[in-house]
Amino acid sequence: MGIFEVFVGLAVLAVASFQAWLTVKVFRSGLYERRQKLLQAQLIWLLPIVGAALVFTVLREDDAARRGADLHLKS
Repeated sequence: MGIFEVFVGLAVLAVASFQAWLTVKVFRSGLYERRQKLLQAQLIWLLPIVGAALVFTVLREDDAARRGADLHLKS
């Protein structure tokens, strides 16, 4: 097995790990309804890199907005 095969294997493992982590993060999120979570999980796995990046960006923005709202309510 050459260096290229090892590199490709590590890249596939990294993408799959990111997708699995992101899927867990989606389902643990309290921001969305069950149907929305299922659709986001499908997007993550059916469009591996693009779908995962899109869902990751949306989750990050929603988390930041929620944290900002929480800080505003506390003050």
